Amino acid sequence: MAKTELNASDLKPAARQAPEIDPARVTLQYTGFAWREYMVIVPAGFVAADLNEAPEAWKKVQNGSRNALRKFDKLMIVAHDESWFAEAVVAHADHKSVILAKPRITSLPARFDKLFETEEYRVKFLGSGSYAVERKRDGAIVTQAVASPELAARDLDRLYPRKAA
Repeated sequence: MAKTELNASDLKPAARQAPEIDPARVTLQYTGFAWREYMVIVPAGFVAADLNEAPEAWKKVQNGSRNALRKFDKLMIVAHDESWFAEAVVAHADHKSVILAKPRITSLPARFDKLFETEEYRVKFLGSGSYAVERKRDGAIVTQAVASPELAARDLDRLYPRKAA
């Protein structure tokens, strides 16, 4: 039996599967006579390149959702971690995919305010406007998600025992 040698050029990379967009994260901003405007929060792992390369990521939105997109709808698409957003118009939409016309992608600056932390815990931004307390040693989230960093800092403070009066 002869051995077959493989070259690096013979190996094809596995196609990356973009995460599907949750219809619950598609919010109607405005509806008019001719088109509608939506804000869409894409899931973690969804990258800006997926806007053009993964029209099937919209399958759940298009499959019976009340916010199924139509041609000429305007979208404000925000990354899960709010690191970028895109403005786009729907060029084509059917029951299983959406094709966007020239999405304009804008990167957002990193946080300029430092989130509260102690030696053991830190307030962590979870994406989509929610915060929780993370244990530093193992990365476990130890509190419920809340809407502001101040509420998460309060929860962090409550993790430490109080002195009896």
